[in-house]
This record gives sequence, structure tokens and C-alpha cells, in this order.
Amino acid sequence: MKRLHQFLWLSCWLFAFIIYSNSSSAQCGTTPSSGLTTISTAGTIVNSYYPGTGSPAAGASSLVVGTIDGRGAATAIAANDMIVIIQMQGADITTTNSSAYGANSTTGSGYTSNGNLIAGYYEYATVSSVSGTTINLTVALSNSYKTRTFTTANSIQTYQVIRVPRYYNLTINSGASITAPAWNGSTGGVVILDAAGTMTITGSINVSKLGFRGGGGKQLGGATNNDGNSSTSTSTPSAGSANLVNTDYRFNSPVTNTKNLSGGAKGEGFVGTPAYTYADGATSTTTNAVEGYISGSMGRGAPGNAGGGGTDGQPLNNNQSNTGGGGGGSAGAGGQGGSGWPAGQGTNDVNQYPYGGMGGAAFTQGSLQRIIMGGGGGAGTANNSTSTNEYNTSGGPGGGIIVSRALLYSGSGSVTADGADGPGVTSDASQTDAAGGGGAGGTIILVTYFSGATGLGSVTASAKGGVGGYMTTYYNHGPGGGGGGGYIYTNGTLSSTTVTGGANGFTRTGSTGGAINNAYGTTSGSNGKVVTTAVAPLFYCGVLPITLESFTASLDGSSVNLNWQISDNINISYFEIEHSNDGVNFYKIGTSDFVNDVSKYSFIHQSPDAGKNFYRLKMIDIDGKFSYSSILVVNLNNSNENKLLIYPNPASSYLALQFNADSKQETQIRVFDNAGKKLIDKTIMAEKGKNYLTIEDVKNFSDGVYLIRLNIGSQLFIEKFVIRR
Repeated sequence: MKRLHQFLWLSCWLFAFIIYSNSSSAQCGTTPSSGLTTISTAGTIVNSYYPGTGSPAAGASSLVVGTIDGRGAATAIAANDMIVIIQMQGADITTTNSSAYGANSTTGSGYTSNGNLIAGYYEYATVSSVSGTTINLTVALSNSYKTRTFTTANSIQTYQVIRVPRYYNLTINSGASITAPAWNGSTGGVVILDAAGTMTITGSINVSKLGFRGGGGKQLGGATNNDGNSSTSTSTPSAGSANLVNTDYRFNSPVTNTKNLSGGAKGEGFVGTPAYTYADGATSTTTNAVEGYISGSMGRGAPGNAGGGGTDGQPLNNNQSNTGGGGGGSAGAGGQGGSGWPAGQGTNDVNQYPYGGMGGAAFTQGSLQRIIMGGGGGAGTANNSTSTNEYNTSGGPGGGIIVSRALLYSGSGSVTADGADGPGVTSDASQTDAAGGGGAGGTIILVTYFSGATGLGSVTASAKGGVGGYMTTYYNHGPGGGGGGGYIYTNGTLSSTTVTGGANGFTRTGSTGGAINNAYGTTSGSNGKVVTTAVAPLFYCGVLPITLESFTASLDGSSVNLNWQISDNINISYFEIEHSNDGVNFYKIGTSDFVNDVSKYSFIHQSPDAGKNFYRLKMIDIDGKFSYSSILVVNLNNSNENKLLIYPNPASSYLALQFNADSKQETQIRVFDNAGKKLIDKTIMAEKGKNYLTIEDVKNFSDGVYLIRLNIGSQLFIEKFVIRR
């Protein structure tokens, strides 16, 4: 349906509107101008994935990647492609074996907010050329990206590079879906979509359960007194050293210390990858080559947004007092894992061994500039499992990431990044072990290129936490904690949004036939966050996405007042106000410092030029990275008050008009192509004075010359304009 949006501003001699295409499209390569791509198959993967290598610094114009992930699309990155670079893992923790573990607080969970907290940064970029495994960029990197393998002194750092296919119109049919390969420690878990026209979602975009992996369940028969088992970070402590105890927050797995035959694995998150992992739907636990977390990947401490594993109530007595795993974290924190089996200390004593895994911490830096996958749930402890069913005690993986941009959306489909439920111990009567925590919800960004109508009114979005694993084969064994809810960002109104934390699991009460209603020390995950911006966020290639709520101009006598508003906790240091008289060559005319807790700013240009004045903001953050706002145009030429003004000309996706009416009256607008064919015929009610309106129908026009006729009462205006992309 064709749309003609009219904006009537009754200010004196002001012509101000947003220009989008001249700045961002040029940086991000060539935008498709036509075409329809239809997705008709479930599980379609459209992105190509590469593990990042090395550590390219901000300002670098190239980066080096590893081998393309064969699970993704086979299309290799080439010149003029759009890509996204995203730091998946990178953070420090306090490794003290106490409640200070994680964030150095008293919760036994979290991470350290320091210079090594780099997880979640990302940016768009355009490829200028490819030489072997080196990708050269048209615009220098805004962020630094790092890789680092795990050592006993250094945590893991990983980033990946994702090719983004560029569509004009994209349709996902009913029953069809776009997804990603599951995160495998180096690539996957992320869907990035970009449509210059309309994205119709009748089916789904789904990255549920594809994020950070759960801690893998492991059958461990218990440590032996004074045989070298220990919570020290030494891989081979001497016999007779301190034994594992049920209050430990972290200790090495048998991968590092073969004597440590107790405990449950921590989940995976933006801090690291544990020795044992579990991917959704798997029927076995994966054993990795390294420990993955400094000072150990077992035990109840929760590193970053990963759920803690259970610390067994009796690590030296067959590992039999089984405690549950904690839920993963995201926007909301994960829930606590359940208590351990009292083992003769009382039939229902939840306080005997309250050493279930801590819930993964909430990622408080989450924003449009920092996005993460949901943390994996921690594993419960197991001593009555086998190699074929030990995975049932695993934690659930978190949800992945979806970033989608389009000119407009339509359809009534779904977009989901839910965390997985803990698998649970529910089927084999002989497996009387604890369950793992639920995975956390991931991150969803659903935005349009322009503010105004989005078409998202019938689309649903969900990034909820997974349910903690149930333990129903026995009673009073630890269930899993619920996963935290994720993030949803949008500039539209969705049909529904769900970011609830996952419910905790349950075990039986009192007997093997008791009711399955015993939380037994577990808690649910916390709810996530839904952030709705007033205007479309700006995503430029080579710089961070910035949430600029508004940027406006008004004429006050012979001066121009500029006003802007920001939100979403942007790490801005200061603003530079830039001016141009041609829309191309800008120079600084002033600065304005960023002030904490202040969202509204203003600047007065005392001496604007006659005619057109172009303004933009340069927003510089604390690390020196910057981005530009859209451009405002203010026309101070009074001689044009009785003329039809058109801008931009040439145009690409819309046409803005300014004209003057002597009174309130009907105004007819017609547009013809070069052959005289009438393409638009609209009648609007113009107000007395200056009138401003935008014609978006031209986004569907082919490149060429067109004629616009404007009838205002007895006045007739005729102007030519050009469509060029």
C-alpha cells in the first residue's frame, strides 16, 4: 500500500529534515534497489561465519580470519560485502575460592569491570578486498578485537566475522525459518539480516538454544581422601594436600587433575568455556582439551553470565549428595541450583548441603552497543549415571543473537532467542543424580532504517530464560536453577515481547513416589529487558550503533537552535557540532561535553549562511571511537517561500517537499515518469503557511528522471527530480 506522510510545521522559513542515504549507505556499500528473496525451508542459514584471528586494534583497516565454518552458508566473503565483527568472549573474574569469586563481591558470581571486559562489542564494516585470509575494509575499525587461548593465567578471548547478505525485499514463508549454526566455541549462534526494502516475517527467525553451551554433565564417583584431589589451581598437587570440600567455589576438573572426581561443570559464557560442555539435543557430554576457566571449571561459583556447577555435599563420599546447577545469565541473572541429597542426615533437610551452583550474573553493560548470547546453565553433580546418560545432568545452552534491520516489516511471524531448559533427570530410575540449570535468553535487535511506521505490530519476539532441569527419579536431589531473561531492542511496537526468567526445576517431596513440587533450594531466573527507542537507531559501518532519540533544528530570528536527546547509557565523552553549506564538506562550529544523567543537549549557531545550512553531530566516546548523526538541513532563503523545494535531489529512498500555502486548502500532488506515465496521484489538505511532507513511494522507482506537479489552488509548481542509487 502506497504511503504519503505529511508533516505540517508552522515555523518561519525553516526547511529541516533527516538525510540518511548520503552518509550511511555510502559507508556501508551499495544498497540493493530491487529484487525479492523468499525463504521457504525451515532451518535456512544465510550468514557465513569465520573465526577471527589475531587482535586487530581500533583504527586498523584489515583483519585476518580462519577457515569458513562449513555449517554456515558457503558464500565466501568478497569485495563490497557487508560484514559484522563481534567480540564473543573477553572478560576477567576474581578467582578466589570464596564468595568473592566472580565479581569480587559476596555473591560467588559475576565478572570484573576493567579494561579486559571487551565481550559484546561489535560493528558493521564493508569489505574493500580480500587477499587469502586477510579482509581489507573500506572504513577503519572502530573497536579493537582480540583472540587469546586459555592458559592458567589468562582467560579466553574470541571474536567472529559474519558475512551479511544484503536483500531488497526478504520474505520468510510460513513454516520456514532463518537460523544459525549453534555456537561451537569459535563461530555460530548469531543471525544478522539486512533488507533495504520490506522484510516479511510469516515464518520465523530462530536462534533459541544456540548460544553459550551448558556445563556438561559428568559421572564422577567421588574423590579419595588425601590422594591429591584439591581445589588449588595446581594440576598435580601432592598427596596429602587439602582435599576438596563442599564449600568450594571452583576447582579443576579431571581434565587437569585426575584426582578431582567430584562436582558439576560450570556453564559456558563470555568469560570462558569449561572442560565439559553440552549442546542442545546432544546425547553425550563433550570433553574439551583445556580447563577453560582460571583455577577450575567445576563447582558452584558462577563466572560471568555462566551458571555455576554444583559443588557436591560429600565430595569424598562417592559424590552422592547431588546438588543442582545454576541458571545462565543475560539481561537477567540466573537462578540458584538446588541443594544436595541429605544422605542419612534427614529425609528433607534442604539446608544440609545448600551448595548448588550460583546463577550466572546479569550483563549490566548490555545495550545496542554491547550484545551477548545467553549464558549456559551449570551442571548438577552425578554419581549414579553412566557414560550414556550422564548428559541428563547437564545445563541448558543459552539463546543466541539476532540483529535485523529493514526499511519496513510485515507479517505475523516470530523472532526467538530463548534459552534451553536443563535436560533433567526424569527417565531412568537408576539415575538418581542432580539436574542442571536452564540457559539464559539471548539478544534480539529488530529495527528499521527510519523512524515512524515499522510494520512490526503483528510480529512476536521472545528471549526468555530456560527452565531449570527437573529431578524426578528420586526425591530431595538438586533441581536446576532457571535461566535469566534476555534483551529485546526495537524502535517499533511488537505484537508481544517475552523476556521472562526461566522457572526453577523441581524434585519429588518425601519419597520416590512423592509429588513433583519440591523446589529444594532452587530459584527461578530474573526477568530480562525490553528497550523501545523513540527513533530508529543509527548503524554506520566502521562505527558503533548509537541511540540518538532526536536531533532537531529551529530558527530563532537569524540564529539556528539545534537540540538533541540521547538514551541507552551511551559511553559518550563529548559532542562536536559540525556545519556545511554543501552537505559534503563539514567543519566544527562547537563542542558540548557529555554530562552523566543528562539526556538533552542544545547548541545555538549564531551566524548561519544565507540559503541552505547543513548540520550533523559527531559523537565521540571515552575510547576515542565516534559516530555521526543524520544530517539536518535548514533553509534560510526567504526568496523561496513561494517555490516548491525538493530534497534530496538526486533521491534514492524518499523525497522531501517544502511549499507555501496562502490558506488551508486541498493540494494535489502528481508524479510522472519520463514517458509521461502517472505514478503518483494524491490529494492532501495543506495548512496555511509552510508545509513539509515526505513521499516514500519513490523508493520503488527505477533510476531515472521524473516530474512532480503540485497544484495549490490556482498555483501550479512543476519540478524535475532524479532517482539515483
